[in-house]
This record gives sequence, structure tokens and C-alpha cells, in this order.
Amino acid sequence: MKQETEKIVVLVRATPEESKRHGYLVCVAGINEKGEFRRVYPFEFSYGEKLIDFKKKDRIEVVLTEPDNDQRRESRKQIRYKNLRSPVEDEELRNLLQLKVSSIEKLTEENASLGVVKPELLDAKIKINSTEIYDKQQYFNLVGDYLVEKREKVKMPVELRYIFRCKNDPRCKGHKIILLDWELNELARNVMRTDKDPTSIEKKIRSKFYDFMKERDLYFVMGTHFLFKTWMIIGIFYFKKEDKKQKELFDF
Repeated sequence: MKQETEKIVVLVRATPEESKRHGYLVCVAGINEKGEFRRVYPFEFSYGEKLIDFKKKDRIEVVLTEPDNDQRRESRKQIRYKNLRSPVEDEELRNLLQLKVSSIEKLTEENASLGVVKPELLDAKIKINSTEIYDKQQYFNLVGDYLVEKREKVKMPVELRYIFRCKNDPRCKGHKIILLDWELNELARNVMRTDKDPTSIEKKIRSKFYDFMKERDLYFVMGTHFLFKTWMIIGIFYFKKEDKKQKELFDF
């Protein structure tokens, strides 16, 4: 099979999924040096042992080949990789995301399976399915069963669906889409260590993931489900809003 080497800025490092043959595997989404989206897998993950040595905003160099059974155009199978130890800074990342901003309507028209949208948040629907704290491996099983490509779905302890419009497309009538992001899962786990009241948990999550986000320069990284092709929010980036008055002082 043909191989190629690319440098990729990591935007999403998905929650580990369990494989019967290889243990826990991680899928990564990012943008290469040509500005093309890439979905790269599998990366082996073993909690406490073979922890993947890169995270969001890191640059990695990856040897890629065609995937085994994934027809999505952005998908590649990784042969080997190395961390380039040169993470992208926030302003550079913001500029990169701004260049890629699209809308779900346009991404769907283009038959894309990865993209970036700039949302106008309208609401957030939060559902607390469980207030139990699972150990990390069990927790991965729960989330993995939701993400894995099969018909059965195990509910995540906390589900958050954003209601929003894509800012740069007048055709957009609004969307209600689930957020699948490790940061949400970790916040829920941290809150549940000391709080078991579903109403209180929901309030704390809403404060961070809705009220706080409305005050930030917000970007959603979107991805489609392997089987059903439905859109999911697979990553979220939020920056401090630029001070327009200060910026104007330096616009000569």
C-alpha cells in the first residue's frame, strides 16, 4: 500500500475505544501542513502504561496509508508517528481554525466528514444519566460503547447537546448536536466526586459549558459517525475574545 508522511496539528484526541484484538485505541483528528483535515487511527492506549505522548495542539509527524474499511475521505491509517515537540500556540491555532470555518450545511454539501464551525449558542440540553464514578477503564468502556461502530449504545453518565446556529451561513436554521469531548467527561467526573445531586451537577456543567462559552471566541470541531454519517461535536476550542477597541489602535 502507498505510504505518505504528513505533519499534523492535533485538534482532537478522542476518548479511547476498546478493541478485542488491540485493547484501547484512540482516533485523532487534525489538520496537515496543506490545510487538509485528517482522521488518523489507530493509536494504542493503555491507562497508566502506554500513555500516548501527545495531546491537543501538539504537532506530530505521521506515516500514513489508506484505511482498511473507512471510506471517509479524510481518514487514514497510521503506521508510525513521532511527537515533534512543537505545540501550536493559541493565537496560531485560532488563526488556523478561522481559516477552516465552514457550516454544517456546506460541509454536508461537500461530502466532508470533518470540519470547523463557529457557533451562535442558543441553548444547551444536559442530561444526567448516572452520578456514579467509574474507574478509568470502566469509564472508557461506557464512552467507547457509545462511540464504537455498532448498533447498541450505552448511555454516557452525562450527555450535553448544544443548540446553535452556524454563524457564517444564512441558510442555517439551527442544530441540536451532542458534544463528545474528553473535557466534558473529566469535568463531570470531578464534580461527581463531591456532588451527587443531579440538579446541582447540571448547574455546574451548564455554567462551564454554556454560560462561560457564550463569553468566549468559540469553535466546534465537527465529525461524522462512521455508520450513520450524522454530525457530532468531537472537539471544542474557546479563546478569550479579542479586544476590538485595542485592536483598532494597531490597525494602521
